[in-house]
Amino acid sequence: MKLNFSHLHFSTICRIILPLSIVLISFSSCKKKDPKIELINDNDAPHYDKVPRVKVENYVNRLFIDIIGREPFDTEMQQETDNLIANNLAISTREALILKLQKDQTHRPGDSSYAIAANTRIYDLLTVRLCEGFGTADFMFYKSLSDFAALSDSLLGNWAAFYAAKKNSYELGRAAKANWLYLHDSIEIEDYCAILINNSLTFEKTDSYMGNEDNTIKYTFNDLLFRNYTLNEFAIARDMILNGKSGILFGKTGHSKGDYFNLLTHSNEFYEGTVKWLYKTFLARFPNTEETLIGMSSLPNDKDIFKIQRIILKSDEYANFF
Repeated sequence: MKLNFSHLHFSTICRIILPLSIVLISFSSCKKKDPKIELINDNDAPHYDKVPRVKVENYVNRLFIDIIGREPFDTEMQQETDNLIANNLAISTREALILKLQKDQTHRPGDSSYAIAANTRIYDLLTVRLCEGFGTADFMFYKSLSDFAALSDSLLGNWAAFYAAKKNSYELGRAAKANWLYLHDSIEIEDYCAILINNSLTFEKTDSYMGNEDNTIKYTFNDLLFRNYTLNEFAIARDMILNGKSGILFGKTGHSKGDYFNLLTHSNEFYEGTVKWLYKTFLARFPNTEETLIGMSSLPNDKDIFKIQRIILKSDEYANFF
């Protein structure tokens, strides 16, 4: 059907045509949003200049406590806060501060050095994790008892007991000075953990379960790997520790208690558990898949837990810079 406008007045035609044209123009001007542009707009860099000074001070305070075990002195707080603000809280500036607290060997009253304090702090965290808080003083006390027992056995000619006591003293002594061995690169993180577990004092925390060896398997899986053992793993580990029987754990063969700890602490699960422990300690959560992969890409090779600590402590999540 054709429309005939000839009989209509011009003004009437305008009243019909103009609204229709406006609608058509509106439709033609509408365009779908470009998702790429929207993604870029939602990816703005944080406005660190808007972070209040008190938040920066809280970050500095937390770094000092978590890395070297104490709050910063007033001069340290002033200097480090000013430096962070002057550099707009740049990630590189945060990392430089963290690295200084971890590695600086300049003599400092009360700490000897930041590096020594940082290693002592890691030692304290590891003994809480693996030894229920037994520390250097505890290990040295029990070592002195073992030394006395060795002396008594030597005087009595009880040589089997003498050598057992000497071995016990050696293990306790290594646990007492493990932080110094790690500081001077004499041991890696795998040996560090094995030393803190493989001694008579640490075994005492397991007495209430099924016996020292059985419970040692239980808590080493829980504390180091963050999981329970399988029945097959338990049977193999128990035979390895108690009976010197050969078995395969984590894809490798062992046949003694020492082998058990070596296989456990050199497994991929141990490195993953270490990454989990660091995130749990400093962020109160486990790492996500990406964070785990980043940690696992370096730790088995460089053994550097301080590197992963830096990754965590320089993050906006840890600093609360939102």
